[in-house]
Amino acid sequence: MRINLLKGASVLTLSQALVAACTFLRNIIIARHIDAENFGVATTFALTISLVEMTSNLALDRVLVQDRDGDSDDMLGSAHFLQFIKGLLIALVLFAIAYPVALLFGLGDKVWAFQLLAVVPVLHGLMNFDFVVRQRNLDFIPTAVYDAVPQIMILFVAFAASLLLEDYRVMLAVILLQATMQVLLSHILARRPYRWALRWSLAKRKLEFGWPLLVNGFLLFGIFQGDRVIIGSLYSMETLGWYSVAFSLCMLPTLIFAKLSASLLMPILSRSCDDAALFYRCGEFALISCVSFAVLTVVFFGIGGHGLVLLSFGEQYLQAATVITWLAVMQALRVVRIAPSIIANSQAHTKNAMIANIFRCVSLGFAVKLGLDGAPVAWVAATGIGGELIALSVSVSLVQIGPGKAVFVRSLFQLMLLGGVLCYVAVALLSELLPKPDGSLTLALLQVVVAGITALLAALLLAITQRSVRWELTKVMQNRRSAGRFQGDLGSKQGT
Repeated sequence: MRINLLKGASVLTLSQALVAACTFLRNIIIARHIDAENFGVATTFALTISLVEMTSNLALDRVLVQDRDGDSDDMLGSAHFLQFIKGLLIALVLFAIAYPVALLFGLGDKVWAFQLLAVVPVLHGLMNFDFVVRQRNLDFIPTAVYDAVPQIMILFVAFAASLLLEDYRVMLAVILLQATMQVLLSHILARRPYRWALRWSLAKRKLEFGWPLLVNGFLLFGIFQGDRVIIGSLYSMETLGWYSVAFSLCMLPTLIFAKLSASLLMPILSRSCDDAALFYRCGEFALISCVSFAVLTVVFFGIGGHGLVLLSFGEQYLQAATVITWLAVMQALRVVRIAPSIIANSQAHTKNAMIANIFRCVSLGFAVKLGLDGAPVAWVAATGIGGELIALSVSVSLVQIGPGKAVFVRSLFQLMLLGGVLCYVAVALLSELLPKPDGSLTLALLQVVVAGITALLAALLLAITQRSVRWELTKVMQNRRSAGRFQGDLGSKQGT
């Protein structure tokens, strides 16, 4: 199983790296061809689609991986039926709220654009989930292809649309064509034909699994996008434009890591639920991975954020650097929270994330108050840090990990303390030593490269301080030596 997991990790890591690169390049293409104000308008479309996706998340694909009968034809057909009905309902809601959403952002003349976005959930309702089922056997190649190919193709769409349209309509074209490509590819990758199954018992199991995640989706929208909604409605479109640059840069690694974690760790944790010792080891591995990646995030953006904005989006978006460190810390805490959440989901305890996110939303009230008072945008960004700390505490207190719970909590505290020290020392030291870019692309590149190397070293240093990681590395090395000796002996025998 360890070998299969490593192979799956390699495939998914490569695909998610491609997704990250393509998403990053797509945003750069759009941002460099339109001004900050138009980019702010384009961001409102992305926010609306995010509202649709997050508030309609029944996790039907996750049920097919987690449930004991997830690979049956009836279970798959039932998921397709629920997905289709959900898509139609969400499309109707999205069309109905297009006018008030446009007014909220002061874009009353662009109601038609928000109404056009209702096509997206209809398309998603026709998805074929058969390729997802193969994750049960740790076959992640179809998922990797599904994630990466549309993102690669949409790069060309974004470039062509930017040359033709040169305003916010570029984002509309990208969103609609990407949804179309994803649906078509899901059917191409499927081994079984698209069909519906109308069995209430199966639908009920999916709804029981998914309803807390559905409620959690509303909360997640407030958490992930609430600050941008506040800024878009209380500040200018230009401010929303550069803030969205900082937000998207920081959130992209979090989304990639969350997807990798769900795809890799969910099957392993689900299959080890009956073995308390193995389940704890997998949970501990999830925790170490999350905190290490959180350290990588903070160190990288804390040191290289200014240079990254300058290199990628240009000088017109440099104000994004004023909030990027705050947002990086917030996203890092969100990454740490993935560990208890995915442990709970693997046990079908999907209320964990929902309850934690209820507490997380407390910070939105403070953000609204700051926005109404005209406070600096950085203050609005910083409110999320307190909310994430509260949500993390709640999620950890709710997670069920057997008799090792106290050890798990102690490990979390120690990892976060050591990680915090590493982040502070690295960012404080190198921020003073490195020259400020001040418009120089060469210095900006130097800053980003040094930030990347330092962040990777800090994350690895944190990981190898943990005994379980050193033990796993030792086992992998022993297996490789054993395999090498076996091949050598086999070659000797064949030679004789």
